[in-house]
Amino acid sequence: MIQVEDIIVEYQKKFGEISKCEKYFSPGRVNIIGDHIDYNGGYVLPFALNIGITAVFAPDDNQELSIYNLDFNEVFTVEFNQLEKTEIDVNWHQYVLCSLQQIKRNNFKLRSGKIVLQSDLPIGAGLSSSAAFICLLLFIMASDYYNTNRLQLALDAQKVETEGIGVKCGIMDQYVISMAQKNHAILIDCQELKHEQIPIDLGKYQFVIVDSNFPRNLSDSQYNERRKECGSALAAVKEFDPAEKLVDVHQISIGYIEDDTLYARAKHVITEQQRVLAAADALNLNKIEYLGKLMNISHISLDEDFEVSNHALNCIHHYAHHFRQCIGSRMTGAGFGGCVIALVEKDAISRFVTYIGKKYREDQDRDAGFYLVQPSDGIRMM
Repeated sequence: MIQVEDIIVEYQKKFGEISKCEKYFSPGRVNIIGDHIDYNGGYVLPFALNIGITAVFAPDDNQELSIYNLDFNEVFTVEFNQLEKTEIDVNWHQYVLCSLQQIKRNNFKLRSGKIVLQSDLPIGAGLSSSAAFICLLLFIMASDYYNTNRLQLALDAQKVETEGIGVKCGIMDQYVISMAQKNHAILIDCQELKHEQIPIDLGKYQFVIVDSNFPRNLSDSQYNERRKECGSALAAVKEFDPAEKLVDVHQISIGYIEDDTLYARAKHVITEQQRVLAAADALNLNKIEYLGKLMNISHISLDEDFEVSNHALNCIHHYAHHFRQCIGSRMTGAGFGGCVIALVEKDAISRFVTYIGKKYREDQDRDAGFYLVQPSDGIRMM
């Protein structure tokens, strides 16, 4: 986690002395199991990360917001009376504008001032850097409201992404960033918008995130296509099954789907839902080896049935699977690049990093990134 004192130093370099400021942290997230389930109305099992976006905000009365993004060494300023007219040509600027427009639609007063922020999340790696950024901006603008209305924070952040940015995402990322508790995964019912905190005690094991450094961009990927295919699969069984959500379709019913692609998409969704619930039970019962097996099966399903893995992710999973002290691994997130999450014996992590790094470099001619992560609290003022 980036030290907030370092952010304050950068603030003073860019904007001058600071007498009073607010400090925030918005975490990334990783999904243990259950990808492409949230928009199909099922259960998912993510946790918030101890890496994310750290920010300092100093309010003023200038009726504009300036954001100094240290990751890009760039300042973006929005004048509030020009909010609807501001032209943008940089991706992260769009997130700022759409977030401020959402605040305005909610009839909250826009807070003017200066923000300096920095992230230790890899960009485009599928660890929800965009959701963390949107949640952060909304939270800074209306922290008193959102701190006690965290479900609304998740819903508003999702609206920014779907209506403003154009990614038809589910609710998982925004929900876990808003609701997470330290040392817990969160079992989210994405249809009813309810959740259960699941304690994480991995014993001799540790979650390791392996970044393929094969970046993904949801708005440019096949993500929206997969959502459409899931809708088509549900429509194809409506005559034979009363389910309102694809996750609730009986496994026998998908035999009526004549299109092979739609059949495979439905098969993944239905079986992955079963794996999510089994994984929550495994954590509750401290059956960590069983959790690892579920993760392995999940990766195969995402690769073969849902077709959202790629050679880079499969390479990492392959070598992780052949590392004896790794008991489970799977691609995590929407896919098409991004990261793999692995369960590794703590005493073997150094050897795991060396082995996977070497094999991945030989196969892909690029380096992998490695993150040892712990379950964190959700977005908060520090």
